[in-house]
Amino acid sequence: MSNIFYATWGWDEQYTPKEWVELLIPHIEHLKDKIIRCPFDKADSQFVIVLKEHGFKVVYSHIDYGQNFFEYQPKEWDVIISNPPYTNKRKYWERCLELWKPFALLLPLNILSDSMINVTMKNRGGGMWLLIPQKRMRFYNAITWEVWQSPTFKATYFGVNIFKQQLILESL
Repeated sequence: MSNIFYATWGWDEQYTPKEWVELLIPHIEHLKDKIIRCPFDKADSQFVIVLKEHGFKVVYSHIDYGQNFFEYQPKEWDVIISNPPYTNKRKYWERCLELWKPFALLLPLNILSDSMINVTMKNRGGGMWLLIPQKRMRFYNAITWEVWQSPTFKATYFGVNIFKQQLILESL
């Protein structure tokens, strides 16, 4: 799948603010003995920084390092947690399901209206976990490092076998 489109002009390289990663911490404490893979991240990613600060074991990779998510896998890892590029988000979701490990991806909430979710989850035979923040996230832009205006969609952590309950409504 190396032909997956990845936007290089900055629109797909949006960064998650620290407080939105910290939102996850109480819901993943049970994963402290696991190795968390952040496959769309560099050392300065808030996912990498915050998870390490809270005592999690983290491995990260990025397409800029020649580590394409569809081809590269670290030697050891147990769980995926990250914010994938939204271009071809369905492909990232499907790849996570193919790997048969727990994961949480930060995706637009409107993906729930996509029939792909129903089909892939039915084929997987498991439940989907959602951590829905109360308000919209404001991402950082990779080109200017400025906070963008609130997007037109709400971002939500979509997961499989990751949180202790299937639906979490969380305020910041």
